Amino acid sequence: MPVLLLAQGDAASKDLLRKAIEARYGTRPPALDSLKIDLNGRTQIKIGPISTWVPLDMTAYFKFPTAMRWEFVAKPLKLSIQRGVEAYDGETYRSMRGNHPPTVINEPEYVRSIRRRLWAVASVLLTPLSDFTVKVEATGNYSLRATNTKLDDYAEIFLRDDYTLDYVQVECLNPDTGQIENYIVRVEDKLITVDELLLPAKLSTFWNDKPSFEVEPVSVVMNPTIPDGVFKIEDN
Repeated sequence: MPVLLLAQGDAASKDLLRKAIEARYGTRPPALDSLKIDLNGRTQIKIGPISTWVPLDMTAYFKFPTAMRWEFVAKPLKLSIQRGVEAYDGETYRSMRGNHPPTVINEPEYVRSIRRRLWAVASVLLTPLSDFTVKVEATGNYSLRATNTKLDDYAEIFLRDDYTLDYVQVECLNPDTGQIENYIVRVEDKLITVDELLLPAKLSTFWNDKPSFEVEPVSVVMNPTIPDGVFKIEDN
């Protein structure tokens, strides 16, 4: 049975998305309304004049198609642990660093940046793109644009010639440089099953061609009940 798509778009665009979903999950992809995923890996941070890799733990929460939260713990050797949370509840972007209370970020480019970066990560899962709130447009034989019509944000999806996902790209503000850059989430072609969900074995992110972090999924909860307060950072 072919994958049922609810996304908006012409037949060619939807067929390209269908092939990508089937290349990942087969003909019975999981229905994902919400997701919690834990990831371990490493990130680039600047210590003095140089950048170096340090261990990283991350947890992401999604309530598709609009609510997203991203929390991280970076562990530089012999330095203080760095903690942070970024969350979007569908209307407001909040950020928290360390033990400081969360703050509301109102600058439009910063809000757009976090939304697009989180939409890029959600797009890696592919099935959120089949929602009726998403419009897909083919941009090449192995590429398409997926627009979240509720947020008016889009991600560029690039596939390999066997229709497996290669990478996702969005254009947004790099908060470290203050410049509009390409934020890229590249996925390893190897797939692993994590708590019954097929995922790329590794995800690597870049600002243009500069590495940002790379992580491996270690645990997943599919369709958990996530209180709204999680996306307002009210649980800290």
